[in-house]
Amino acid sequence: MAQGALNFNISDDLLTKYFAGEALPEEAMAIDGWRSSHTDNEGVFNASWVAWNATSHRSYFLPDKEVVWKAIAGKSKQPVRYIPWLAAASLITFIVLLSQQKVVHHRGTAAIQSLPDGSVARIAPGSEIRYAEKFKGNTRTIILKGNGAFDVTFDPDKPFVVETGPVTITVLGTSFHVSENDSLIMVQVTSGKVNMEEGGKNIVIGANQMGYYYKQWGTLFLETYHFVFDDEQLVDIITRLSIAYQKKISIKDTALARLRISSVFDNKRLEYVLDVITSTLNLKYTYLNSDEISIEAEE
Repeated sequence: MAQGALNFNISDDLLTKYFAGEALPEEAMAIDGWRSSHTDNEGVFNASWVAWNATSHRSYFLPDKEVVWKAIAGKSKQPVRYIPWLAAASLITFIVLLSQQKVVHHRGTAAIQSLPDGSVARIAPGSEIRYAEKFKGNTRTIILKGNGAFDVTFDPDKPFVVETGPVTITVLGTSFHVSENDSLIMVQVTSGKVNMEEGGKNIVIGANQMGYYYKQWGTLFLETYHFVFDDEQLVDIITRLSIAYQKKISIKDTALARLRISSVFDNKRLEYVLDVITSTLNLKYTYLNSDEISIEAEE
């Protein structure tokens, strides 16, 4: 470390006391004099301040600079001349980089997480998001595992990007929900538009639409709530409706699964679609709970 005014050694420990407001008046004067004596000192002071802020919620601990510097220098093919303050600056950069990634992992209950740009993520139980504490570069990137809903702050110059598995979802400002299971990734848009991309292929999903990525086939599919059923079996119709409306719809009697119907539905509520289908086939449907529906023959 360098020498400051009043012959104080400007050490890491002394800087820590200064940042914590615990330095003696003469120590603070020495640090101020040292800062103003050279522009390099001011740069090191600012970097130390950033590193201290990033780690101040924990007990103060500074790794051995010799060890860190040797690890950094060992990766270089060129001979490295040891400079104490350069080693300290490299160490500070290393600490700051470690603090940039943040993981939110909720196993028991859903949680609401505010993001650096003012956007909001709602994370389902057992799901995880990862992102830089301060969005840098040209995008606001989130890595999602599991299920999450996002209300995105509009920023035309910095798209909001969600990466989940092989799929990339890009928006400017909207509300949407992403869920993933073993067979598919689903994006449901409440407002605005999102672009869903995988392997150079993409679909644009608008409000009240859903996009799917089927992992088994590696294909993207846009659900527009426009259904054309041409003499199709009830089991196939129910499968399509279950995916589109995110409900578990079952047929109580397997013999009914082979019944056929032709009809067209354009942006209709699920209840309307089921009313038409069941009345046409002399069936009835019952909500077992908010997410499960059973279809059976009329008594």
